[in-house]
Amino acid sequence: MSEGSYTSPLVARYAGRAMAARFGPLARARAWRQAWIALAEAEHELGAPVSAEQVAALRATADAIDLERVAAIEAETRHDVMAHLHAWGEVCPEAAGVMHLGATSCFVTDNADALIFKGALEGIRDRLVQLVRALAALAEREADRPCLGYTHFQPAQPVTVGKRVALWLQDAVWDLEEVQGRLDAFPCRGAKGTTGTQASFLELLGSAEAVEELDRRVGEKLGFSRSVELACQTGPRKHDALIADALAQLGVTLGKLGRDARLLAHTGELREAFGKHQVGSSAMPYKRNPMKAERLCSLARLLPHLRGVIAETAATQWLERSLDDSAARRVAFPDLFLAADGALRVACDLVGGLEADVPTVEARLGEYAPYLLVERLLVRGVRQGGDRQQLHEVLRTHAVASRGAPNPGEAFLAALEQDPTFAHEPLRELADPAELVGMAPRQVRRYLEGTVRPLLARYAAVAEGGDPLRV
Repeated sequence: MSEGSYTSPLVARYAGRAMAARFGPLARARAWRQAWIALAEAEHELGAPVSAEQVAALRATADAIDLERVAAIEAETRHDVMAHLHAWGEVCPEAAGVMHLGATSCFVTDNADALIFKGALEGIRDRLVQLVRALAALAEREADRPCLGYTHFQPAQPVTVGKRVALWLQDAVWDLEEVQGRLDAFPCRGAKGTTGTQASFLELLGSAEAVEELDRRVGEKLGFSRSVELACQTGPRKHDALIADALAQLGVTLGKLGRDARLLAHTGELREAFGKHQVGSSAMPYKRNPMKAERLCSLARLLPHLRGVIAETAATQWLERSLDDSAARRVAFPDLFLAADGALRVACDLVGGLEADVPTVEARLGEYAPYLLVERLLVRGVRQGGDRQQLHEVLRTHAVASRGAPNPGEAFLAALEQDPTFAHEPLRELADPAELVGMAPRQVRRYLEGTVRPLLARYAAVAEGGDPLRV
C-alpha cells in the first residue's frame, strides 16, 4: 500500500501481525481456494463429473494467486467471486470447467469466512489464556496484601490486592470458557446451494443421501466437525452475532480491568511498568500516566460497538439473502478481531507489569483504618446482646462528628474509646488491616486451585506471547 494511503491503526499500531495477516487479501484468496478444492474433491469422491486429475491440478495451482490479475478482472466483471474463478482458470485451464460446480458465491465466501473467523477466534482464545495466566500470577502474589476497598469510589471496607485482581481474573475465565464454547460448536456453511435447498447438488449427484454426504465431507475437509443444518443463500448471520457477542463480552472485561487500573493509578496504589526512556508528557516530563490502561479502555470500547453493527446486519437481512450484509461484514469483522487482539495484547503487557505501590497502599489503608473496624464492631456488639440499629447510630454519630478533626480517623477512634458502648473493646487491635479482610486471601487461593489451575492445565501447549507491543 502506498505511504500516501490510509492504513488502519488497528493494523499499524495495535493488533498482532498474525491476526492482521488472517484478514489480508492473500489469506482470503487461499481460504476461497481451500473451499473450492474441498468441494471438487468431495464431488469427485461421490461420482460427480470431476476427475482425479482435475482435483490434482487444483491442488497443484492452489498457491498460484495473482491478486493484481484478480483485481483487473473484477474491474470488468464487478463480481469478486467470478474474478477469482477466471484468474484461477487461467493458470489451471484443465480444471476451469469444474470449478465451483453446483455452488453459489456464498459457498466460497461463507465457508472461507468460517475458516478465517475460526482461526481468528483460536488466536483470541490463546491470547485469553495468556491473560488468565498473567492475572493468576498477580492474584497469587498479592493474595494477602490488605488494601482499601472502594464503593462509589469512596473508601470502604478493605479487601486485598489479590482479591481485586481475582475479580478481573474471574471475568477473563468466563470469557475464555465462552470463546472455547464457540470454537467447539463452530460450524461451516457447507454445501447448501443458491437458496439453501441443495437443489443443484441433488441434480448433480442424483440422491438426497449423496447430497447430505457431500455436505458432511466438505465440512470435514475444511476441518469442521459439522456444518449448519439449515441455511439460506448465506450461512446464518445469527451465528455472526453469536461470535460478536463473545468478543463484546471480552470488551466488557477488558474495559473494567483498564478502568480499575486507571483509578488505582490515580490513588497511587497501583503502577504499570514504565520504560527507562518512556516519556509521560511532552510538556510535563515528571508525569507517569497510565498509558497502557488508557489504551486498553480505548480498544475495549470498540468491541461492543462493532458487535452492534454485526447484530444489526443479521437482523436486517431480507428473506433468503440481501447483499447489504457484504460491506458491513467486510469492515466490521476484521476490525472486531483486530481490536480484540490489540486489546488483549495491551492487557497482557499491562498486567505483566502491574505492581502494588506498597507504601501508598499501606498509607491509604492506615488513613481510614479506624473507620474500617465498624463492621466488626456491629457484629461483635450484636453477638454480645446489643441492638444492631442502635449500635449503627452510635457509630454513625461519632463518624460524622470526626470529619472536621485534623486527624479524623484518630478522632473517631478516641471517641469510641470514651463511649461506654464500645470502650470495653480492644479497638486498636480490632483495627489491624490484616484482620479486616475476612476470607479474601482464602477466596483467592480456593479459586486459583479449584478453577483456574485446572482450566490452564488444558492449555499447557499455548505458548507465551512472542509479539511485543510496537508502541
